[in-house]
Amino acid sequence: MKLKYPAEAFALGIVLFSRNMKEAFAGGVLVLLAEFLKNLLENWIPVWSLRLCVLMGTGAVTASAFLLGFTALGIPVDNGTWLMTAVIGLLAGKTALFGNLEADYGNIFYESGILWGFWILLGILREFLTQGTVFGNLLLEEAPFFSQRFQETAFGFLAAGLTLAFANGVLKKKSSGTQSLLLVIPVIFFARPFEMVTFGGIIAFIWTVGVSVLLYISVQKILRFSNPGPYFRGLPLEMLSMSFIYLILSIY
Repeated sequence: MKLKYPAEAFALGIVLFSRNMKEAFAGGVLVLLAEFLKNLLENWIPVWSLRLCVLMGTGAVTASAFLLGFTALGIPVDNGTWLMTAVIGLLAGKTALFGNLEADYGNIFYESGILWGFWILLGILREFLTQGTVFGNLLLEEAPFFSQRFQETAFGFLAAGLTLAFANGVLKKKSSGTQSLLLVIPVIFFARPFEMVTFGGIIAFIWTVGVSVLLYISVQKILRFSNPGPYFRGLPLEMLSMSFIYLILSIY
């Protein structure tokens, strides 16, 4: 069955904002804006203009909502993160325009709510494994498994893959028809898995981004011949693969 929730937008939101419970809670609230804007505009403007308006509008509205919401909660938002929230809006707008959701708000909220719940759970887990807190409240003062590495982008991809797979398992659906490169490439630009110290400037940037993208495309092609569980197929497995790529590249 077709997914009702905007999988790509949610995946990017989880990669960026699942480091703790507060981020996960706020991020999930702010992702679902595109379908409302599309249905608000479609009866008033021509089709050729509708697509551009929805994409630009959801990008701007989502970025503004994240900035206001996160600022109110005391979550810092730098310029790079703010631009990435606009990309979340663009991905949500793409789903609204081409996903044939038909303003089915009941199922959209139901599926998104399940996904949001798993997003919060993974955010709680990452926060606890980092410093023993949940929503800023200390539960365990010190433990040998605490590590700041759980805050890294690699574990954001891991959280995204697991969240999507768990939600698909509950909903009995598959993440088909998604385009993971649309969210992987912006993340690589935003949070590069390694830095070249031998070369500097543009050369180092092109090398880092190029290697990361080529590795992902190579793994993506190999995954076509794999046979994972039905709920891991597509975007969830691709997010898990990107997590391991980041972990491997961060060693160097």
